[in-house]
Amino acid sequence: MSYRGVVKGDCVVFEHGIKLPEGTPVDVTPIPVRVKGTPSALLEVWGSDVPDEAWDAVERALAELDHADREYERRSPHG
Repeated sequence: MSYRGVVKGDCVVFEHGIKLPEGTPVDVTPIPVRVKGTPSALLEVWGSDVPDEAWDAVERALAELDHADREYERRSPHG
């Protein structure tokens, strides 16, 4: 059985008021937070059925954005 909760300070507070007896051993596995627009978030939304051509287009767009960021940093007087 598993329960969901959030970390508050150095404790895990369970959802829905679930209470376990004091001293109950538990395993805690963090749930990855998907950042909107990241490749992992897109994969979660699209699933693994995305055609290779679509991933290729995403990778090209990311590479172009990365290049533009580096170019902006290179030209920026504050960079």
